[in-house]
Amino acid sequence: MAEPVSVIVPAKNEAETIRRVVSVLLGMADVGEVVVIDNGSQDATAAEAGAAGARVISETRPGMGHAVRAGIAATTYDWVMKVDADLDKFDTGLFARMPAARAPGVGLIKGAWHDPADNMPMTRLLVMPAIHLMFPGLGHLRAPNSGLYLFNKSLIAHQELAGDYAVDLDVMLRVHAAGARVVEVDIGRIEHDVRDVPHYNSMAEELLNFFLGRQHRQITTEMVVIAQDGGEVIRHALATLAARAVAGGRVTLYLAADRSPAAQVLREVLAPYPTLRILPFEQVAGFAPGANAAKLCVLAPFPQAGEARVFEAAVGLNAGADDLASELLLMPTSQAGGVIGGFRPDIAPETEDGEALKRVALERIGVKGEGGALMREMFQTSDSLPDALKPGLRAATCPSVG
Repeated sequence: MAEPVSVIVPAKNEAETIRRVVSVLLGMADVGEVVVIDNGSQDATAAEAGAAGARVISETRPGMGHAVRAGIAATTYDWVMKVDADLDKFDTGLFARMPAARAPGVGLIKGAWHDPADNMPMTRLLVMPAIHLMFPGLGHLRAPNSGLYLFNKSLIAHQELAGDYAVDLDVMLRVHAAGARVVEVDIGRIEHDVRDVPHYNSMAEELLNFFLGRQHRQITTEMVVIAQDGGEVIRHALATLAARAVAGGRVTLYLAADRSPAAQVLREVLAPYPTLRILPFEQVAGFAPGANAAKLCVLAPFPQAGEARVFEAAVGLNAGADDLASELLLMPTSQAGGVIGGFRPDIAPETEDGEALKRVALERIGVKGEGGALMREMFQTSDSLPDALKPGLRAATCPSVG
């Protein structure tokens, strides 16, 4: 028997219809629970939803994304269906097609619908062009910004989702970056109320801002970090890899000393991010990029005497990425007396999204300091290494890690 589905329904001032919506949803075969998120209603939405059998939570911050985040956090099951509070416009019997489309490797099922009176200007003029340019692996979708979908919440850091109207796209891109498939099923024809130009203007601004933010985060560039100990990762690369995980990108961290106290700190600090994993160094030979990875970025300590195996493993992984553009970046290595000589940084990625996690980890390993040099992370491209260290290195092809 398939796992039950949790349904989340963001609702604001829907007292007249929410009781019937909840009743319809609870009558569906695959639905195990309905969670209604009362998003600042001024009417009896919460009371009506509760009377119909829903679990009701409150999220007073305005914005669809805030309501969706709160709803996901309250659900019992991994598979979550997000629907609107206006189900009277749909043939709800067709919603069963979404749970039925679950299959190995599938992480999200979009409900595609057709409105004969709506020529979908937002989809045609903004969302589809952006996806074709930035995430071509999702170019097969007809309704990428549909707000009706079912997804596996265990694949993503749902606490980091966008707080506004872009949340539906954010869920989809995170599932895609995690390496799962996004598919689509037809849920029929509906007729929406006519929307005015100001509605579309506001929506377009939020979505454009979202896409611009995702562009520089490069969430489909998969990152692999190979290091001797968790302490050097915390000091020199944690903000960079944490920023990638916060945005939804895949990160794999291989540690030679994977049972050290610093490695345990990393595990605890990064535990909320399912696209990040920490593995023993001995497993690096088994690495395989995610199904939707567009590029590969390998981070490793600057080569030094006595640590050849870590550097050589990074070189081999970078050279073995035959099907992906790949780059090898080197981080500084601390020794008694300071950072090892010869390190010449030439890339400084944007790390703002990961700095809070790095600050917590630094404090946990007993390193004090606010901002400044400890927060600033810089790397050296393999192309700029001295000639004596270059044999066997594959030329880097990715422009940056940021």
